[in-house]
Amino acid sequence: MPGDIWIGDLLTAFVRVGADDSAKQESVARLLGFDVAAHEPPGTAEPQEDVPPPGPPGGPGESARPQPRPVGPTATPGPLAAVAPSTPANGTGLRLLAPVAHEPRPEVEWQVASLPLPPAGQHRSKSLPHEPLLAPRSSSAILQLALSRITADGEPDIPETVRRLASGHPLTEVPLEPVRTLRFGVQVLVDLGAGMEPFRRDQQELVAQVQNTVGQEHTEVRYFEGSPLQGTGPGHRRSWRPYEPPARGTRVLVLSDLGLGGSGLGPRRGAPADWREWGRLIEGAECTGVAFVPYPCERWPAWATRLMHIVSWDRHTTVGRIVHPGR
Repeated sequence: MPGDIWIGDLLTAFVRVGADDSAKQESVARLLGFDVAAHEPPGTAEPQEDVPPPGPPGGPGESARPQPRPVGPTATPGPLAAVAPSTPANGTGLRLLAPVAHEPRPEVEWQVASLPLPPAGQHRSKSLPHEPLLAPRSSSAILQLALSRITADGEPDIPETVRRLASGHPLTEVPLEPVRTLRFGVQVLVDLGAGMEPFRRDQQELVAQVQNTVGQEHTEVRYFEGSPLQGTGPGHRRSWRPYEPPARGTRVLVLSDLGLGGSGLGPRRGAPADWREWGRLIEGAECTGVAFVPYPCERWPAWATRLMHIVSWDRHTTVGRIVHPGR
């Protein structure tokens, strides 16, 4: 019998529900997956006379004796005699139960009222405001400190003048106090590699801020991918040419990840050897480089820290955390 419902379960159901008539028994049996066949109550069948079998051939003298009726399996008295397990009709080996009633799903009564619908035209999502990597309150001071040079262009240095005269040294020129200046200008190298793609807007905003700080006429913007030795230019890639260092004393600002981001299999990924060669070029032109890298200092490559001064391009960077790159 398929399933887990047996005849004993059916008898238990009869006792529990009080199935005392054939109709109720038939209903309970069908609910449990049994087929109830038509049957006759015991004692209603007509009795049949015992017919003696014919005598053996060739034995006229032998008298015929009545033979006993063959005994075979008979129906069990009572209404359960016709109960048989039903045959599954869905091909899965499970019985299909016949539903007896359908109850509607009760309605849920909420304890609080639902929120009102938004007015028309206000369902559109609003984009969050852009926050630059450098804090706006300190970005200008950070740029001035990172891009300026220290030169002896200030007021006369009286203590130094007195010291030289007291030491008996000839005073060939008047010593001047060292001051920071931006008059040498800045060359900005913007990395357009895949690793800097999430920071495109930050690059554009920082370039505009450098132009406002140093001046349009003292700012040169060039773009590259991978490393400056692979070509730079002020516009589209078709206009890029081999890199040439700026004029003597110009600060070179690099906006790049130095190969830390993006895929390591990029075709234009800059190698450390290319950056070292670029460092020798700007050093020969008596220029110094400073890089703004959008990664913490723990990830900076050692060769890059020896090559140029690096500033963490991050929201938590302040003026106090920057070491002036020097000349």
